[in-house]
Amino acid sequence: MIRQTNFVGILIIFVMFFGCSTKNFDFPILEGPYLGMEPPEDVPKLFAPGIVSSDYMEHSGAVFTPDGKELFWSREINLGGTPRIIVVMHMKQEKGVWTQPELAPFNFNDAAYNHINSISPDGKRLYYYTDSDEGGSKAWIVDKIENGWSEPRLIRLNTKDNPESIVNEVHETRSGNIYCTGPLASMPRGRGIVRSKFEDRRYQKYESLGLSINFQFNDPFPNHSPTVDPDERFVIFVSRRPGGFGTQDLYISYRQPDDTWGPAINLGPKINTIGTGNSWPQLSPDGKFLFFVGYSQPFNENDIMDKKYTYEDLIKIQKSVLNGYGNIYWVSTSFVDELKPDELK
Repeated sequence: MIRQTNFVGILIIFVMFFGCSTKNFDFPILEGPYLGMEPPEDVPKLFAPGIVSSDYMEHSGAVFTPDGKELFWSREINLGGTPRIIVVMHMKQEKGVWTQPELAPFNFNDAAYNHINSISPDGKRLYYYTDSDEGGSKAWIVDKIENGWSEPRLIRLNTKDNPESIVNEVHETRSGNIYCTGPLASMPRGRGIVRSKFEDRRYQKYESLGLSINFQFNDPFPNHSPTVDPDERFVIFVSRRPGGFGTQDLYISYRQPDDTWGPAINLGPKINTIGTGNSWPQLSPDGKFLFFVGYSQPFNENDIMDKKYTYEDLIKIQKSVLNGYGNIYWVSTSFVDELKPDELK
């Protein structure tokens, strides 16, 4: 584990750095659902450019509480010479107006790497995970309390049936089942997309979602980052399998009447041509939108040679939202019904 003194130093530096940067401009008055942003249709749009999507690297989809009044997401900050810093950002509505982005209170509890996963359908539990060279990967729960959020506590899914508790990208359903990236011996690095059912007041043995989702091929991270419909009708996940549009694409699989999972269906070129690949899908609480991280491509080597960019041009691109780092996009979930096989309609 990184020493606590290091955490304090990182926190002080980050608060000074980020605090100063947010005070250098007049923050707009944001009201209404989803920060007052105009909703997308079937083509992805940047979500809240310059506010949520930024010139930093966004490291998760947008995670809203069920009432839509709080927003969390992860952001990577490169300060140089420090551990890799990924923080959970937080905004909330106060008297109907959205606050400026700030650090969520549970950052740096265990590591400099803090990645938001999800919030339970009832809004009572927030899931995130940390990672460090010394302490490894750990999954955490933060409970909703009267005046905010509790101190984090480790997720305890390990039982005699689930001896390993290292899981991430955790999503809880209305039934209490957990979907996550977790132990799966048949996959590269022993990781895959799994489910742990909550029955008899305890979590049951991890089970694979099947070969249609956990497609096996030679890649260290072939299938990961599931987000699941709260009623478990479908799961959307990331895969690097052959035949996609980018380096990694978003796929959907529908649950069958016998509780197995149908073929993985690519979400198509409208969604999966955002830059070089898509990551970290996240459904909105009302189910109307899908958030995910996409990577823009501001230019390629031929562009640089042909357009003969000046130094000022390059700095302007570097400081823009579309500088090639990950941004949060959102899109209508109309594709869920459009891609659903006829026999399930």
